[in-house]
Amino acid sequence: MSRIRTEIRGQVLEIVFDHPPANAFDQQASRDFDAALTLLNESPDLRVGIVSAAGGKIFSAGWDLKAVAAGDDGEDFGPNGFMSLNRQDMVKPVIAAIDGLAVGGGFEFALSATLVLCTEKTEFGLPELQRGFIPEAGGLWRAHRRLPVNIASELLLTGRRLTAAEGHKYGFVNRITTSEALMDEARALAAQIVSAAPLAVAALLEVTREVEGLSDREAFEKLYSGLPARDRVRASEDYKEGPRAFAEKRAPRWTGK
Repeated sequence: MSRIRTEIRGQVLEIVFDHPPANAFDQQASRDFDAALTLLNESPDLRVGIVSAAGGKIFSAGWDLKAVAAGDDGEDFGPNGFMSLNRQDMVKPVIAAIDGLAVGGGFEFALSATLVLCTEKTEFGLPELQRGFIPEAGGLWRAHRRLPVNIASELLLTGRRLTAAEGHKYGFVNRITTSEALMDEARALAAQIVSAAPLAVAALLEVTREVEGLSDREAFEKLYSGLPARDRVRASEDYKEGPRAFAEKRAPRWTGK
Protein backbone atom coordinates (compact mmCIF):
# COMPACT_ATOMS: atom_id res chain seq x y z
CA MET A 1 0.00 0.00 0.00
CA SER A 2 1.40 3.39 -1.00
CA ARG A 3 2.28 5.93 1.65
CA ILE A 4 1.22 8.68 -0.78
CA ARG A 5 -2.42 9.43 -1.53
CA THR A 6 -3.63 11.83 -4.25
CA GLU A 7 -6.94 13.45 -5.10
CA ILE A 8 -7.81 15.83 -7.93
CA ARG A 9 -10.19 18.63 -6.93
CA GLY A 10 -10.90 20.74 -10.00
CA GLN A 11 -7.56 22.19 -11.10
CA VAL A 12 -5.81 21.36 -7.83
CA LEU A 13 -3.92 18.16 -7.04
CA GLU A 14 -4.00 17.32 -3.34
CA ILE A 15 -1.16 15.05 -2.20
CA VAL A 16 -1.31 13.45 1.24
CA PHE A 17 1.51 11.77 3.15
CA ASP A 18 -0.42 8.81 4.50
CA HIS A 19 1.76 6.68 6.77
CA PRO A 20 1.06 7.84 10.32
CA PRO A 21 2.21 8.35 12.93
CA ALA A 22 5.48 9.71 11.48
CA ASN A 23 4.68 9.82 7.74
CA ALA A 24 8.27 8.77 7.14
CA PHE A 25 9.61 8.05 3.66
CA ASP A 26 11.14 4.83 2.40
CA GLN A 27 12.38 4.41 -1.17
CA GLN A 28 8.95 3.53 -2.60
CA ALA A 29 7.22 6.46 -0.90
CA SER A 30 9.84 8.81 -2.34
CA ARG A 31 9.26 7.45 -5.85
CA ASP A 32 5.48 7.70 -5.42
CA PHE A 33 5.73 11.31 -4.24
CA ASP A 34 7.97 12.15 -7.19
CA ALA A 35 5.38 10.61 -9.54
CA ALA A 36 2.62 12.72 -7.97
CA LEU A 37 4.62 15.93 -8.46
CA THR A 38 5.33 14.90 -12.06
CA LEU A 39 1.59 14.44 -12.62
CA LEU A 40 0.99 17.95 -11.26
CA ASN A 41 3.78 19.44 -13.34
CA GLU A 42 2.88 17.79 -16.64
CA SER A 43 -0.93 17.75 -16.62
CA PRO A 44 -2.38 20.76 -18.48
CA ASP A 45 -5.55 20.51 -16.39
CA LEU A 46 -3.76 20.91 -13.05
CA ARG A 47 -2.65 24.31 -11.82
CA VAL A 48 -1.65 24.03 -8.15
CA GLY A 49 -0.57 21.32 -5.71
CA ILE A 50 -1.40 21.12 -2.00
CA VAL A 51 0.70 18.76 0.12
CA SER A 52 -0.62 17.75 3.54
CA ALA A 53 -0.33 14.75 5.85
CA ALA A 54 -2.54 12.27 7.69
CA GLY A 55 -2.49 11.88 11.44
CA GLY A 56 -2.35 15.46 12.66
CA LYS A 57 0.73 15.03 14.87
CA ILE A 58 3.68 14.66 12.49
CA PHE A 59 3.64 16.14 8.99
CA SER A 60 6.71 14.07 8.12
CA ALA A 61 9.79 12.82 9.89
CA GLY A 62 11.57 12.50 6.56
CA TRP A 63 13.78 9.47 6.03
CA ASP A 64 12.40 6.27 7.57
CA LEU A 65 15.31 5.43 9.87
CA LYS A 66 13.48 2.38 11.22
CA ALA A 67 13.30 0.99 7.69
CA VAL A 68 16.99 1.79 7.22
CA ALA A 69 17.86 -0.01 10.46
CA ALA A 70 15.84 -3.00 9.20
CA GLY A 71 17.91 -3.16 6.01
CA ASP A 72 16.09 -0.82 3.59
CA ASP A 73 19.23 1.29 3.16
CA GLY A 74 19.24 1.72 -0.62
CA GLU A 75 18.90 5.10 -2.29
CA ASP A 76 16.57 4.41 -5.21
CA PHE A 77 14.49 7.48 -4.39
CA GLY A 78 13.39 8.36 -7.91
CA PRO A 79 14.72 10.62 -10.68
CA ASN A 80 14.64 13.75 -8.54
CA GLY A 81 16.22 12.40 -5.40
CA PHE A 82 14.86 11.85 -1.91
CA MET A 83 11.30 13.22 -1.59
CA SER A 84 11.81 14.78 -5.06
CA LEU A 85 13.89 17.48 -3.35
CA ASN A 86 16.38 17.75 -6.22
CA ARG A 87 13.63 18.69 -8.67
CA GLN A 88 14.53 21.72 -10.79
CA ASP A 89 11.65 21.77 -13.28
CA MET A 90 8.47 22.71 -11.37
CA VAL A 91 6.22 25.11 -13.28
CA LYS A 92 3.23 24.69 -10.94
CA PRO A 93 3.12 26.16 -7.42
CA VAL A 94 3.14 23.77 -4.46
CA ILE A 95 1.50 24.75 -1.17
CA ALA A 96 2.73 22.94 1.93
CA ALA A 97 -0.16 22.63 4.43
CA ILE A 98 1.60 21.52 7.62
CA ASP A 99 0.01 20.38 10.87
CA GLY A 100 2.39 19.07 13.52
CA LEU A 101 6.10 18.31 13.36
CA ALA A 102 8.04 18.75 10.12
CA VAL A 103 11.50 17.39 10.80
CA GLY A 104 14.35 16.15 8.64
CA GLY A 105 12.99 15.62 5.14
CA GLY A 106 9.64 17.05 6.23
CA PHE A 107 11.30 20.39 6.95
CA GLU A 108 13.44 20.09 3.81
CA PHE A 109 10.28 19.70 1.75
CA ALA A 110 8.71 22.76 3.40
CA LEU A 111 11.85 24.75 2.56
CA SER A 112 11.41 23.77 -1.10
CA ALA A 113 7.66 24.53 -1.28
CA THR A 114 6.34 27.64 -3.02
CA LEU A 115 4.13 28.66 -0.09
CA VAL A 116 3.92 27.38 3.50
CA LEU A 117 0.79 27.28 5.65
CA CYS A 118 0.90 25.73 9.12
CA THR A 119 -0.89 25.49 12.45
CA GLU A 120 0.00 26.91 15.83
CA LYS A 121 1.38 23.56 16.99
CA THR A 122 3.69 23.14 14.00
CA GLU A 123 7.42 22.96 14.64
CA PHE A 124 10.26 22.53 12.17
CA GLY A 125 13.57 20.80 12.81
CA LEU A 126 16.73 19.52 11.16
CA PRO A 127 18.19 17.00 13.64
CA GLU A 128 20.55 15.34 11.17
CA LEU A 129 23.78 16.41 12.88
CA GLN A 130 22.51 14.80 16.07
CA ARG A 131 22.01 11.56 14.07
CA GLY A 132 25.52 11.57 12.62
CA PHE A 133 24.94 13.04 9.16
CA ILE A 134 23.92 16.29 7.44
CA PRO A 135 20.70 17.30 5.61
CA GLU A 136 21.84 16.55 2.06
CA ALA A 137 18.40 16.80 0.41
CA GLY A 138 18.62 20.59 0.16
CA GLY A 139 17.87 21.56 3.73
CA LEU A 140 21.41 22.65 4.52
CA TRP A 141 21.50 25.48 2.01
CA ARG A 142 17.76 26.17 1.66
CA ALA A 143 17.53 26.83 5.39
CA HIS A 144 20.20 29.51 5.01
CA ARG A 145 18.32 31.01 2.04
CA ARG A 146 14.83 30.99 3.56
CA LEU A 147 15.80 32.00 7.10
CA PRO A 148 18.30 34.44 8.62
CA VAL A 149 21.72 32.82 8.29
CA ASN A 150 22.48 32.79 12.02
CA ILE A 151 19.07 31.27 12.83
CA ALA A 152 19.54 28.56 10.20
CA SER A 153 23.01 27.78 11.55
CA GLU A 154 21.64 27.52 15.09
CA LEU A 155 18.89 25.11 14.00
CA LEU A 156 21.36 22.94 12.12
CA LEU A 157 24.08 22.93 14.79
CA THR A 158 21.85 22.37 17.81
CA GLY A 159 18.87 20.47 16.36
CA ARG A 160 16.43 22.79 18.14
CA ARG A 161 13.03 23.27 16.56
CA LEU A 162 11.72 26.39 14.88
CA THR A 163 8.21 27.31 16.04
CA ALA A 164 5.41 28.34 13.69
CA ALA A 165 5.51 31.86 15.17
CA GLU A 166 9.25 32.14 14.52
CA GLY A 167 8.81 30.84 10.98
CA HIS A 168 6.16 33.48 10.34
CA LYS A 169 8.28 36.22 11.90
CA TYR A 170 11.20 35.35 9.62
CA GLY A 171 9.00 35.23 6.49
CA PHE A 172 9.33 31.49 5.92
CA VAL A 173 5.71 30.72 6.89
CA ASN A 174 3.01 32.54 4.94
CA ARG A 175 0.09 31.96 7.30
CA ILE A 176 -0.67 30.30 10.63
CA THR A 177 -4.13 28.87 11.21
CA THR A 178 -5.91 26.13 13.16
CA SER A 179 -5.86 22.42 12.38
CA GLU A 180 -9.56 22.58 11.52
CA ALA A 181 -9.13 25.47 9.07
CA LEU A 182 -5.81 24.44 7.50
CA MET A 183 -7.11 22.72 4.37
CA ASP A 184 -9.81 25.36 3.82
CA GLU A 185 -7.10 28.04 3.94
CA ALA A 186 -4.89 26.07 1.55
CA ARG A 187 -7.74 25.50 -0.90
CA ALA A 188 -8.74 29.17 -0.80
CA LEU A 189 -5.15 30.17 -1.52
CA ALA A 190 -4.96 27.66 -4.37
CA ALA A 191 -8.17 29.11 -5.85
CA GLN A 192 -6.60 32.57 -5.87
CA ILE A 193 -3.57 31.19 -7.73
CA VAL A 194 -5.81 29.44 -10.26
CA SER A 195 -7.27 32.84 -11.20
CA ALA A 196 -3.86 33.94 -12.51
CA ALA A 197 -2.68 33.22 -16.06
CA PRO A 198 -1.18 29.69 -16.09
CA LEU A 199 1.69 30.53 -18.43
CA ALA A 200 2.57 33.58 -16.35
CA VAL A 201 2.65 31.45 -13.20
CA ALA A 202 5.02 29.00 -14.91
CA ALA A 203 7.22 31.88 -16.05
CA LEU A 204 7.31 33.33 -12.54
CA LEU A 205 8.56 30.05 -11.07
CA GLU A 206 11.09 29.58 -13.86
CA VAL A 207 12.56 33.08 -13.68
CA THR A 208 12.66 33.08 -9.88
CA ARG A 209 14.60 29.83 -9.92
CA GLU A 210 16.97 30.90 -12.68
CA VAL A 211 17.95 34.30 -11.22
CA GLU A 212 18.36 33.17 -7.61
CA GLY A 213 21.67 34.45 -6.30
CA LEU A 214 22.37 36.68 -9.31
CA SER A 215 23.06 40.41 -9.28
CA ASP A 216 20.48 42.70 -10.92
CA ARG A 217 22.66 42.99 -14.03
CA GLU A 218 23.05 39.21 -14.26
CA ALA A 219 19.34 38.66 -13.58
CA PHE A 220 18.31 40.91 -16.46
CA GLU A 221 20.79 39.17 -18.74
CA LYS A 222 19.36 35.80 -17.74
CA LEU A 223 15.78 37.04 -18.22
CA TYR A 224 16.49 38.11 -21.80
CA SER A 225 18.71 35.14 -22.63
CA GLY A 226 15.89 32.89 -23.79
CA LEU A 227 14.10 31.25 -20.86
CA PRO A 228 11.47 28.88 -22.30
CA ALA A 229 8.53 29.62 -19.99
CA ARG A 230 9.14 33.36 -20.07
CA ASP A 231 9.39 33.38 -23.87
CA ARG A 232 6.25 31.24 -24.14
CA VAL A 233 4.14 33.64 -22.09
CA ARG A 234 5.36 36.63 -24.12
CA ALA A 235 4.29 34.93 -27.36
CA SER A 236 0.98 33.62 -26.02
CA GLU A 237 -2.62 34.60 -26.66
CA ASP A 238 -3.03 34.97 -22.90
CA TYR A 239 -0.46 37.79 -23.02
CA LYS A 240 -2.97 39.73 -25.12
CA GLU A 241 -6.03 38.50 -23.24
CA GLY A 242 -5.03 40.08 -19.94
CA PRO A 243 -4.95 43.71 -21.15
CA ARG A 244 -8.00 43.08 -23.34
CA ALA A 245 -10.05 41.81 -20.40
CA PHE A 246 -8.91 44.76 -18.27
CA ALA A 247 -9.97 47.25 -20.95
CA GLU A 248 -13.34 45.49 -21.37
CA LYS A 249 -13.89 45.35 -17.58
CA ARG A 250 -14.40 41.59 -17.45
CA ALA A 251 -12.64 38.57 -16.02
CA PRO A 252 -9.90 37.20 -18.30
CA ARG A 253 -10.51 33.91 -20.08
CA TRP A 254 -7.18 32.09 -19.89
CA THR A 255 -6.48 29.34 -22.40
CA GLY A 256 -2.87 28.57 -21.54
CA LYS A 257 -1.99 29.22 -25.19
